[in-house]
Amino acid sequence: MRVICVTGGKGGIGKTTISINLAIAYAKMKKKVLLFDADLSLANVDIRLGLTPNKNINDFLSGNCDLSEVCITGPHGIKVIPSSSGIQKMAELSAAESFELIRSFSSLTDDIDIMIIDMAPGISTQVIELTHASQDILIVVCNDPASLMDSYAIIKILHQKYGRDRFGVLVNKVKNLQEGYDVFTRFQDAIVKFINVSMHYIGHLPQDDYVSIAACEGVSIVDKFPHCEASIAFNHLCHGLNHWHEENSMSGGIQFFFERLIQNRLVPKDKPCIA
Repeated sequence: MRVICVTGGKGGIGKTTISINLAIAYAKMKKKVLLFDADLSLANVDIRLGLTPNKNINDFLSGNCDLSEVCITGPHGIKVIPSSSGIQKMAELSAAESFELIRSFSSLTDDIDIMIIDMAPGISTQVIELTHASQDILIVVCNDPASLMDSYAIIKILHQKYGRDRFGVLVNKVKNLQEGYDVFTRFQDAIVKFINVSMHYIGHLPQDDYVSIAACEGVSIVDKFPHCEASIAFNHLCHGLNHWHEENSMSGGIQFFFERLIQNRLVPKDKPCIA
C-alpha cells in the first residue's frame, strides 16, 4: 500500500477537494483506495462526498466502536475514515491515541492499494508527525504569497526535524499550464536557496467553476463533470504521482506509516536540527 499525504499548511488552498477527487480518480482506474480525513477536529470529507456516517474517529478513540465500524464506503467503492467536527480534544491527541489509531489501520488495509490523507491546516505536532509518517508528501500551493510561505514552513520543519528531502508539488487554482509552472519555478527557486531538498513538479489544477458546483452538490468533480478541465487535470495528476513514485520507489505500506510515527515519538526532544 502507498500512503500519500496532501498538505500545504494554509487552509483554503483546496486540500480536501484534491484528496477527494484524487481518491475517486484512482478508484475509477480500478485502484482500491482508503481516504482518511486527518483534520480530526474540523472534518468535512464526509460532507463533501454526501455521506452520513453514524460514527467517527472520536467514537473509536473513546472505545465505543472498532475502526471498521467507523470506516464507510463511498463512491466507486472507496473506503472513507471520517473524523469529527467541533471536538477540540481531537486536535490534541496523545501519543497513545495516535499509536492506537494508526495501528488499527492495519485491520482495514489488507486489500488497499492507495491511502490518501487529507491533512489538517497548520504546523501542529500532530500535523507534522502524520505528514512525516507518509511515504509521499504532496505539497499544495496557490499563486498567493501566504500559501507559498506556509508551504515553505511545512517543508522547512519536515527537513530540519526529520531530514525529509523529497517533495511533490501541485499548483492549484491557476489559469493555465504556464502559470502553474511559473508558480512552481518561483517556489522551487526560493526553497533551494535555503533548504537542500528535491522538489518534483507533479502538475497543476485549473481554476474551474465546476469545482465549486460539484462541492455544493456533495459529489466529486471527476464524477459530476468528467470532461471538464479540472477532471482531466485530476487524471493527469494520478499519472504524474505514479511516475514520481516509480522514479523514487520507497518500501512502505501501513507498517511504514506506523513505524514513522513511532520514530517521531522516540526522537529526543533535545536532538539538534539538521542544517
